[in-house]
Parts: sequence; C-alpha cells; structure tokens
Amino acid sequence: MLSVGLLADAIPRRIATYSKGMRQKVGIAIAMAKRTDNLLLDEPTSGLDPQASNDFARLIGEMRDNKVAVLMATHDLFRAKETGTHIGIIRGGILHHTLAADSIKLDELEQLYLETVRTEATPSR
Repeated sequence: MLSVGLLADAIPRRIATYSKGMRQKVGIAIAMAKRTDNLLLDEPTSGLDPQASNDFARLIGEMRDNKVAVLMATHDLFRAKETGTHIGIIRGGILHHTLAADSIKLDELEQLYLETVRTEATPSR
C-alpha cells in the first residue's frame, strides 16, 4: 500500500488547518482509497515548499508506477519532466508540442516552453 506521509497528529485536526502540502496529500489519499485509475491535477505544486513538492512528486511517481494515469497541468517544468512520461506545451488553448519526457533535457524543455509562450497574442480590437 502506498503511503501519503500524513502524520498521526494530523488525524484529529480539521483539514482547514493543514498546510497546502498536507491538503494535497489528503487529495492523493482519497484518490488512492477510491482506487482511481485516473488523476487530473491542476498546478498541484503551486505554493508548495521544496520538501512538500518533492514529497508530492514521489507520490505521483508511485501512483504512475501503479498504473494510474496522471494528467497534470503545470508551469513547473522540473516536476513535469521528473514525474511525467510525456509532456505537452499548450498556448492559447492549442497544443503546440508533445514529446517524451526522457527525450529532452530540462534546459532544452525550458527553452522550447519559453519560445512557445513568448509569442505575443494578437491584440483584440
């Protein structure tokens, strides 16, 4: 069984008192308890400190390794490359690039991302 790393002293506390990282872990625990086959995440590492972000990436990796399909929308290129098998770059609702995460170095991914999003949108009139 996977462990999400919530401490025993957190059990009697209200979720509203948890840090953002702890709340993320609760979400993962719920998905695990429901034995989900799919996980859809929107900016899951936003606002997390480096330790919480690392813990979260470990949990996502464990779920992926247990055949859970994970789709994550994020600006965190490091975590996307670290945890993902495939990466897509979207701008303006259009998918511009798809690639295998292991086919590109992090600095190359960053450059591709910046080149893709750098293009100014046409001003509306």
